Amino acid sequence: MKHMIHNRLAFNIRCASYRVVIFPSTCYPILAIFFLLVWLPVASARPQKTVVDVASKSQLFVDQELVYEAKGVSFTLHPGRKVSREPLVKVDQPCEGWNLQIYGSVLYDSDEKLFKMWYLGSASEYFSHETTFYATSRDGIHWDKSHQGTIRSNNGKPHNAVTDRLLASVIKDPRDPDPARRYKMICYRYDHGYCAMVSPDGLHWKEAAPGTILPISYIEDVICACWSETHQQYVAIFKQQMPVLGRRRRSLWTSTSHDFLHWSKATPAIWADRRDDYGTRIRAAKARPLLKYPDNPNVMRTEIYGSGFYVAESCLIAFPWLLSITTNVPNSLSTNDGPLEVQLAVSRDLEHFERPYRTPAIEPGQPSDWDSGIFSTAAYAFDHQEEVWLYYSSANLTHGAPRWFGVKNKNEPDHESGIGLVKWRKDRFVSADGPKEGATLTTVPVHFSGQRLEINAKVQPQGKIVVELLGMDLRQLATWPASAPIHGDDLRHIVTFGNKTNVADLAGKPLVLRFHLHDAQLFSFAFRD
Repeated sequence: MKHMIHNRLAFNIRCASYRVVIFPSTCYPILAIFFLLVWLPVASARPQKTVVDVASKSQLFVDQELVYEAKGVSFTLHPGRKVSREPLVKVDQPCEGWNLQIYGSVLYDSDEKLFKMWYLGSASEYFSHETTFYATSRDGIHWDKSHQGTIRSNNGKPHNAVTDRLLASVIKDPRDPDPARRYKMICYRYDHGYCAMVSPDGLHWKEAAPGTILPISYIEDVICACWSETHQQYVAIFKQQMPVLGRRRRSLWTSTSHDFLHWSKATPAIWADRRDDYGTRIRAAKARPLLKYPDNPNVMRTEIYGSGFYVAESCLIAFPWLLSITTNVPNSLSTNDGPLEVQLAVSRDLEHFERPYRTPAIEPGQPSDWDSGIFSTAAYAFDHQEEVWLYYSSANLTHGAPRWFGVKNKNEPDHESGIGLVKWRKDRFVSADGPKEGATLTTVPVHFSGQRLEINAKVQPQGKIVVELLGMDLRQLATWPASAPIHGDDLRHIVTFGNKTNVADLAGKPLVLRFHLHDAQLFSFAFRD
């Protein structure tokens, strides 16, 4: 028996529900190496988090990561408010071709008090393929296209194009000490791939580094990028094909960079699921008058086509564009028909995205309206005057329409397309709603920095919000009474406990917040200095 044991690596003793593995002494060196290679890295991993550090940053309810319990509370997605029923920017220059899109960026340059837009025009006698144009505005509504272009056109005529690259995600970077790199661009180059470029003025561009920055295949051409002040990184989200539910589908992958030159390994971020597929027919039905081909139930599905961003204080909000495929276009190897819709997603770590809501973040118009068939967004939304601004492009046709590929049918009226704008009041993407009879929202344990608690909320005339500070046992903290009732509509209600607003004594200590909501909408909370 001894001989048998020492000639085996180990033997097992089984008793009840336990299994014990006994190793002979000759195996100890092997086990030591195994421990160092396998168990030691696990032991040195980052500690588990049982308290969320909310610091002094606004905490949104787009996801429910901070919600421990919600009794009687409903969560509501608030689509952006359109500023106009007509496009703000549309084709009015021969160099723009027949169609334009916001496959690019809009930013507000606070130094120059000027809105700047990089947008995409279609092929024309000026340019043999889609090209990026430049416009400016003093108010973000009325746009000036009279700027001198910086690339040569085929016909030698003047224009306002600044690069032959597509999907120009342009970032003005005051952190870079080199003025020649003041503007940065992530973009797509035909027959080449995803590239990085730099410019001193946003008009004259050169490669930031030779070659491409991310992987690509024949169908991947959509990319958006931004700088995340929250995460102190550049973030790119781009289209890749990957197997999803038995088919290769357009999906979104992400990559990040600290220096704009070296990018992390691309990883999947947002892809379609069953819930998306089940919504395909509903989204298609809204655009039914625009579809040119009969549905094919064998191929109907949803794919994720692209996405814009918004950098909130505590998270990254994405605006994925969902393509609801109704059929494959006849006589085409790769084109699908169907409408595109903008929805909403959220990530706190730039790796894992949640999509709690599968309804439009930008409401489609009626089929006769210009913004009814296909949608895309600017690379990122931005803050301006207590609001979040997101530019979008749309057209009253679908992804497989012949006109989309340059084929004009004389028996059809001209399609409308253009660029519009939606706004949200600051952080008001999703609300936690309480009815008249009341509801409670209790957070997970948090600790904070700052001196006072502010909440972003809209309370109806007969409603109120009351806040309690709780310990880990969910009992109200001693010496901290429930807050005075909060009324009205304010982005920054200051919460008063008894006769004081200063909560600095609690900073850095775990606590739980409980919000009592009566006929009120709570959008976010923040501890501020």
